[in-house]
Amino acid sequence: MLTSSSMNEPIELSAMDRGAGDAVALVHGGIIHSGPAWAKSFRPLAEAGFRAIAVDRRGHGRSPMGDADRIPVHLHADDLQLTLELREAAQAHLVGVSYGALVCLEFALSWPERVLSLTLIEPPLFTWLEDDPDYGIWARKFEEIHRDFENALPLEDWVPRWLSLIDSRMARATTPAHPTWTLVERNAHMVFKEEAGWQYRPDREMMAALNVPALVLSGDLSEPPMQVLADMAAEALPGAERKWITGGGHDAHARRSETFNAYLIEFLSRHAKS
Repeated sequence: MLTSSSMNEPIELSAMDRGAGDAVALVHGGIIHSGPAWAKSFRPLAEAGFRAIAVDRRGHGRSPMGDADRIPVHLHADDLQLTLELREAAQAHLVGVSYGALVCLEFALSWPERVLSLTLIEPPLFTWLEDDPDYGIWARKFEEIHRDFENALPLEDWVPRWLSLIDSRMARATTPAHPTWTLVERNAHMVFKEEAGWQYRPDREMMAALNVPALVLSGDLSEPPMQVLADMAAEALPGAERKWITGGGHDAHARRSETFNAYLIEFLSRHAKS
């Protein structure tokens, strides 16, 4: 894992906060910040009796960048911990999609006593496949695209290539003509300021000892390696539940929100504290 300097102090994150009951921290992925990411889940969670807290990760949405030049996953987790503490959420259910799943996992490994449950949606644990005979080349392609980014390749060239490795449907839809392209232009650079999925290595022994209810989700239309990583994450977490969202890809939590919300709320309700 990357290490942070003494200057990289945690910051309070901007967050939408609605409802009452068990806190549910919602952590978005690499490009789309909390508002668009969780727009279809925020109200259903509040109506189901939960307190939904959707954060903008450092450098995304309305949250500041802080003093960090590079952001390790554990600094994102520190930010989330501080934000929940300041909002008097002593314990929370953690829900993370894509890169946000790495942040939630790191939080759970660091402060398991503060986690009521852990939901991971397609965690990009690319390091787990780097030596895989079938998917090793796939995992290394993300590093190749990073080098292209550093050589100033235009967004419209590298973003579809990046997404095509994860969800080909999303890649075809994410073009300058799409309404979400302005979000891509605003946030895509953050992908390479953060500790990447090809760098982050969670401690497998700590995962195996994590005594936290866990749910791992993926859309059945995501690329096969993403399905494999979700399977591996579920196997690494003791007693984790594994579910697929039919007709959904990497954005299944938004595109198939009714199914996602039903799975999530049912799971959270079984592990509710209040």
